[in-house]
Amino acid sequence: MRVILTTLVLAAVGYGAYWHISARSLDTEISATLARSEVISVADYTLRGFPHRFDLTLNAPRLHLPDATITWRGDVLNLHALSYQPHHVIAVFPDLQHITLFGQDWVVRSPDARASVVAARMQGGSLDRANLVFEVPEFAQGNQLHRADSLRASLTQISDAHYQLALELSGLRPDAAVRAALGATDTLPPLLARSRVMATLEFAEPLQVNGRLPTVQDINVTDAEIIWGDISLQATGRLRPDLGGTVSGQLDLRVTNWDQGLALMAAGGMIDPDATQMARMMLTAMSDRETGQLDLPLQIRQSVMSIGPLVLGHLPRL
Repeated sequence: MRVILTTLVLAAVGYGAYWHISARSLDTEISATLARSEVISVADYTLRGFPHRFDLTLNAPRLHLPDATITWRGDVLNLHALSYQPHHVIAVFPDLQHITLFGQDWVVRSPDARASVVAARMQGGSLDRANLVFEVPEFAQGNQLHRADSLRASLTQISDAHYQLALELSGLRPDAAVRAALGATDTLPPLLARSRVMATLEFAEPLQVNGRLPTVQDINVTDAEIIWGDISLQATGRLRPDLGGTVSGQLDLRVTNWDQGLALMAAGGMIDPDATQMARMMLTAMSDRETGQLDLPLQIRQSVMSIGPLVLGHLPRL
């Protein structure tokens, strides 16, 4: 019995020493990373969790990419990892977040917003997979408020710098003012049945958990779908961004009830008004007369969308 008790005491002391040594090393690494980082800044932080976890609390965190295409801020960000699995980190976001995407400011509310990041153990901290879940989120922009049942995203390493992206927004309910502006109040239900994207991304180099975000060199859209009432849109294709943030490539579209979709895009300003009538004539000739289904290639050159010689509009810079 004395041997067993002695062994247990030595194991507990050894584990406690391991946690404190690891915590001290982690604290030094966090401090150095924050001091030199051009991407993230915090007011201060605390590190706790003894004996089983590492619990890092970042107060007033700010995320800002150098080109300012994406910024994020919140009151607090909590990061958790088991002491025996430090390569697997769980992030718990605040209920209220401020996000800027390509010049558009959004306020996001969600009572349960979490993410997980898993680093590959044998590859020097490269990203193995990441997941993001927002339950019953609200997205506010100006006076508009959009609601959804859930937002789910995942990024999984396939090989080297290639990653599989999955994005799904379930139960999206656009703001009533948006539906009214699109003329969809009486023609489309308030709920989008489905909106999802599956794509393979090629980065300039493998993603590093603690490193900068490398540029995206290739986007292979393998499955994208939006279903809203009688309108359905499916897309596959490949896009290549350039250093200036514009993209070029082609998306092969399959559209059902395309004429109603065209009217919505025109009303929402997604298509140049002068091109709408010509687009309707061209698409009528290209669509299946029996089913009304439309298959067409959407050409994108330096973020300018076109069908043949007809220019439809511009995509935002990445």
